[in-house]
Parts: sequence; structure tokens; C-alpha cells
Amino acid sequence: MVDIDSKEQRSFVRANLSFKVKFRVITREEYETIKEAGDQIQSPDEKGLIFDSTDTDSRLNGIAANQCFVDFLFHIDEKLDRILAVLAKDEPDIAHFSHGAGVNIGGSGMKMVVDIPVEPGQIIHTNLVLSKFPPIFMDVFGEVIRAEPLNEDGKTVYQLGIKFLDLDINDREKIIACVFQRQRKAIRRGNREE
Repeated sequence: MVDIDSKEQRSFVRANLSFKVKFRVITREEYETIKEAGDQIQSPDEKGLIFDSTDTDSRLNGIAANQCFVDFLFHIDEKLDRILAVLAKDEPDIAHFSHGAGVNIGGSGMKMVVDIPVEPGQIIHTNLVLSKFPPIFMDVFGEVIRAEPLNEDGKTVYQLGIKFLDLDINDREKIIACVFQRQRKAIRRGNREE
């Protein structure tokens, strides 16, 4: 019997996708405080919801559409809070997010490229939009497990390997559904080209 040593030991589907990411580095204490506040706001019924995406190319069912709409409204509220914080010149913008680019995502983590140095072990808070229709906005936390400096056009950027922390089942299902949708589109495109 041949023993094959494989580098791919992932338990979730993963795909190379390109998407914009807003992120900020936070302390573990900030993460615990945010998580605790989020658990108090979320009702038990919401925790049991599972994003149903049997075919995201077709019309979403009522529960998934309602959840997407709630996510959309949540992010509008968050953006308005940031705008108000920036306009109130007395208060520093404590929720300042930097911009990066996601290059790979799966149910357990993602890979992204940023232009500021981030160290392994640090916690990051990310906002990402995986799809505009159906709208899939995500607010996730992750731990940097790998940070590699790269030279891109004479500028140093950093490729980060992020492991998601406490990603709920709905968000994981949204990621997996989006990955499958992109893979189906690529297969269809490949079949048409042949």
C-alpha cells in the first residue's frame, strides 16, 4: 500500500475567489467583549436558523431571503454608526477598518492580502461581501495563523492565512454555498468553451 503525504488536510470546501475585505486588528479582550455582546443580542431562534442555499442561482426561499435582508440592514446600521463617529471630531474613530483583498475562502478560514504588517496570533475583525445577489455580507472574526511578506510591484504586501473563530453554522453555510455557486459557474463556462 502506498502512503500518500498530502498537504491538503481541510475538512471544508475551499475556492480561489476574489473579494474585497475590510478588517481591523483587535485584542483578544476586545474580541471577547464583542462576542459576549453579540451572544446577548442574538435570540435562540436565530442561532438555530440554517441558511438554505440549495440553488443560489434561483430565487431564495423566504427564510434565507429574510436573513439576507436582516444582514443587509445590520450593516447599514453599522455604517451609519461609523459615519457618525467620524463626523464627531471629538471622538477618535475606534472602529477604523483597513482594506484588503480576499483571494481564497472556505468554511474554516480564508487567505487575504493586506498592505499593513500583521503578526501570527493576532485577532482580526473582518467585513466582507461574498455576493451582491443574493446579498451575502459577513462580519467574522479570525486568528492570523500565517503572515508572509510578498513583493508586489516594488511594494511590500502581506499574505495572511486566517482561521475563523466561532463562525456560526449559518455563516459557514453561506460561505460554502457561495463557493459551490462559483465552482458551478466555472464548470458551466468551461463546458461552453469546449
